[in-house]
Amino acid sequence: MAEGQPESGADKRKAIIIVILVLFIGICIYTYARYGFTGFKDFISRILTWMIVLAIFGGIIYLVFKIMQRPKVDLVATTMQDIIDAGMFSKPPMLKDIYFTGDKEHGEFKVGKIIGYCQIQSYKDLNKIAGLTPEQIVKLQKEAALKGEEWDPSLVLIPEDCFVWKKMMWPFSLFEQPKVLRVLDDEHSQLVGDVKIYAVSMIKKFGYYWPNRAYLDIARIDHAIIKEAWRGHIHEFLKDEVAIARRAVGMDAQHQKALEERKLLKIPSPMGETESRGG
Repeated sequence: MAEGQPESGADKRKAIIIVILVLFIGICIYTYARYGFTGFKDFISRILTWMIVLAIFGGIIYLVFKIMQRPKVDLVATTMQDIIDAGMFSKPPMLKDIYFTGDKEHGEFKVGKIIGYCQIQSYKDLNKIAGLTPEQIVKLQKEAALKGEEWDPSLVLIPEDCFVWKKMMWPFSLFEQPKVLRVLDDEHSQLVGDVKIYAVSMIKKFGYYWPNRAYLDIARIDHAIIKEAWRGHIHEFLKDEVAIARRAVGMDAQHQKALEERKLLKIPSPMGETESRGG
């Protein structure tokens, strides 16, 4: 690490793990040397017992925290989770690992194991991302009109491949959040065995991973994320509209139950007015 460069969170975690492992190994050696095999066995037994108790206790706390925590509406994260779910369900069995080819000065390196794959049609600027000029788009529209067909803009959109991957090996990967790498068709090798991405490195924007050369490509990244979030916002708005409409016509179950409880709390008075049972 260069002098004066701040230490990253990953480096700090690695340092803490190494220190804990060194201390644990040191304590084991000391226990075995001082108390023999019987003392060492008793020490390991106590450690395992405490680990199991702490794991159960931590799991209960985590479960209670998740139940009580109100979910946040993160439209970008929701879209990403949809891609992860779709990719894990539709992953071809022959896909293995992801590699980056680098260049003449940067060697090839492994990124992680592919656990999912899917192809999406992303929102992109046709002129920039598809490499078409306005004249070419008009020409395609005229050709479709001559054939009596309706011109579909999606015909000129380049499909985007989404690789769902994890860095850690099993069983540690069970506790790792899946990641999504989004690349174009001409930016990777054939979808057989190990997939090679034709890039020096990758970058992270809005929770997704992209090839390094796409970092400043607004038409490819920013435009796509904004449109996806806008689409998710419309979906959330429609769900809220359905709930409001059901309450308006008395179809919502919880709202209907609340109305029934209000009716039960009121009794008619001899004067023709309603009065509360509570007073």
